[in-house]
Amino acid sequence: MGGMTDDVEHDEQRTDETHAENGERPLRVLVVSESSLEQTNGVSNSVKHMLRRFRQRDFDAHVISPQPPAESGAFEGYPIDTVTSWPVQNFNVAIPMKTTVIAMIEAGPRPDVIHIAAPISRLGHAALIAGDEMGVPTVAVYQTDVAQYARRFARQTIDGIAGTVAPKHTGWLRKVSKSAGDAAEQILADRMAKLHNKATITLAPTEQARQRLESFGVDPALIRQLGRGVDSQLFNPDRRESERVRQLHDRWSRHGKMPVVGYVGRLAPEKQVDRLSCLMGLGIQLVIVGDGPCGENLRKLMPYAVFTGMLHGDELADAYAALDVFVHTGNQETFGQTIQEAMASRLPVIAPASGGPLDLVDSGRTGLLFSPQNDKALRACVQRVITEDGFRRTIAANGFEAIQGRTWPNVVDRLIDYYRLAMEIRLAHDGAAE
Repeated sequence: MGGMTDDVEHDEQRTDETHAENGERPLRVLVVSESSLEQTNGVSNSVKHMLRRFRQRDFDAHVISPQPPAESGAFEGYPIDTVTSWPVQNFNVAIPMKTTVIAMIEAGPRPDVIHIAAPISRLGHAALIAGDEMGVPTVAVYQTDVAQYARRFARQTIDGIAGTVAPKHTGWLRKVSKSAGDAAEQILADRMAKLHNKATITLAPTEQARQRLESFGVDPALIRQLGRGVDSQLFNPDRRESERVRQLHDRWSRHGKMPVVGYVGRLAPEKQVDRLSCLMGLGIQLVIVGDGPCGENLRKLMPYAVFTGMLHGDELADAYAALDVFVHTGNQETFGQTIQEAMASRLPVIAPASGGPLDLVDSGRTGLLFSPQNDKALRACVQRVITEDGFRRTIAANGFEAIQGRTWPNVVDRLIDYYRLAMEIRLAHDGAAE
């Protein structure tokens, strides 16, 4: 692992020297996060990596996020202010008064740019308003397809009612379910378009996400594409040689008798982890890493699986390294960070041909994609990967190669370039208005 770490640190140092030579001054960034940094998810992890890179480049930063607050009140030395939140499916959703947030932003040091993770939230919307009132450029990040979630929630609610009534009534209730789902999705899509169109720039993690935003009505001229980084120092194939990982794989594989197939992520409805039950009978050991509101039901559904609970840091990286195959199930992902982490661990990846995975996986070369709604296709993909040794090794190696260069420092440096572009756009806009 030492050689890989040394190469990454050398590249980061060289990049920092290049920015210094170009005379680019450090920026002051206000980061408005929809997730508390005390929670573990894609948003909070991204913000933490951003702040680490800001510190390396001597940026000034300030964070506003939902409660709970950081124990120290800061991260990487950057202060964190928190606002009132409410737990929804183990996720703290900010519910502040917008006027309070706007006043908080306008009373603080004037930032060069406001970074907004998910403007669909009350917190993000308030930051957009404050940025507009202060004449500060805003960079909004499209994190979650809440329109799709709204569609599914509306349909599941009415389908649940349909399941409790006499069969003769279910037909029209199913029609109501579809109409309610379509209406809920459209309402959220319109709302997202309105908010993202207020931002100076919107960042979409994949080409599929960009197209989705355009279908909502977001101005294509405002959208830029920026993926997420992967911590190659933490997630890498060298871990397989450690004694802990060898022991873990030996235990999970029952001394090498069974391939270890694993999922990593939140155990929430949108992740569709229950689909893994279709793999029963393949002669594998299923390992599920993570926790969430569906955890208890999933344990009852798949009692033969190993459930590790939530893991972090080295324990999480070791769990990846102890797998033989990685499977992602959710077909509503705007990105798919765990896919990148699996690739960085040189695992063969299987994922649905929908959303973010379409950009991350070249099916047949860097992994396998299955028809999003077809559990038989998912099962067939897993069966192929565990039985065809040469194919499994090839897609794992190709996936590992494809992920090289997608380090967090590189991604955050590109993000900073977009900050500067947003500043130029705002300056030009204000100049034209005079």
